[in-house]
Amino acid sequence: MDDNAHQAYVYAITEQTDQHIAGLDELSEKTQLTFNERSAAERSLQVLAEIAIGCSKHWLKANNKPTPSEARACIERVYESLPAATLPNISAMRGAIATRNVIVHDYLNLDWQRISPIVQQRKYVQIQDYIRQVSANLLLV
Repeated sequence: MDDNAHQAYVYAITEQTDQHIAGLDELSEKTQLTFNERSAAERSLQVLAEIAIGCSKHWLKANNKPTPSEARACIERVYESLPAATLPNISAMRGAIATRNVIVHDYLNLDWQRISPIVQQRKYVQIQDYIRQVSANLLLV
């Protein structure tokens, strides 16, 4: 992938990330969410995790590193390669991937009481930080 392709990709994921963060920020200020607002929050958390996974895969491929098919393994490979001090705590990203897996694969048993603190305490910002750091490093390739 050439520099222009990396720049276009980073621009696109930055735009999507910012939109979902803005929506979650708006919802984080509310004490009670409607069903539709909860659904929107779940979707935004899922999309943020998907962006982090995709960004990780792009960074690994751009650096000629093995790219695992499992989401958690992709994230962990990035932590093995980039300075951990520049990234959010790995347990935050493991939690983001686990939350995404529950939203995608076990949505009938989704417990809002486990999702609510992520929104109310703005823990999703750690995913944004991860995306920013990995995409910034992608532009250096």
